[in-house]
Amino acid sequence: MVDKPGYDVMADAYAELLPEAFSTPLERRVVDAFIGLLDDADATVCDIGCGTGHVAGYLRNGGIDVIGVDPSLAMLTHARNTYPDVSFIEDDAWASTVALDDCAGIIARFSVIHVDPEQVPVIFASWFRRLREGSHILVACQSSDDPGAHEFDHAVARAWRWHPDTLADALTSAGFTEVFRTVSRPSEGFHRFPEVHIAARRSVTQDNWDGFRS
Repeated sequence: MVDKPGYDVMADAYAELLPEAFSTPLERRVVDAFIGLLDDADATVCDIGCGTGHVAGYLRNGGIDVIGVDPSLAMLTHARNTYPDVSFIEDDAWASTVALDDCAGIIARFSVIHVDPEQVPVIFASWFRRLREGSHILVACQSSDDPGAHEFDHAVARAWRWHPDTLADALTSAGFTEVFRTVSRPSEGFHRFPEVHIAARRSVTQDNWDGFRS
């Protein structure tokens, strides 16, 4: 296995290479659609894997309170310098230091790709247990046309891309109910692979409530 440099090493280059929140109109519209799902005008959203903070800043500029979470201090330095009115916390995908029960939603764009696929459903289940009823999440990642999760040659850290149905199954097995998904095909630039966005709701249906009680 070839060692990867990691985001602390690559933070300056990453910030220069990706200076904006979105690289396609679809990405912006999906996030806007997620915002429209939030049922609280004073919503707080946890941006897990916030990186240099551009999406967190976009949400904050739209009037949403945001907690940005990232394990890379160097990435968080860029985020704090660029968006001083956003709260940023050093943490990983578990977001164990964040009171998720105070949040109306989680956004995790291209961050769970760096989590071992066996751990991803466990993390989703942790989010589900800690979020309040009616909360929404938006998860995005590079996707695959083949079922399952497949490691790929990410330049910064180990990463896996997911078949949309496999990602959706991980969410539903954790208790979430899918609301919508988008799948885009590869294109020039950074979009070498298909990409999937899935929005889901934290709601206790009879089926998953029976599962919790068993």
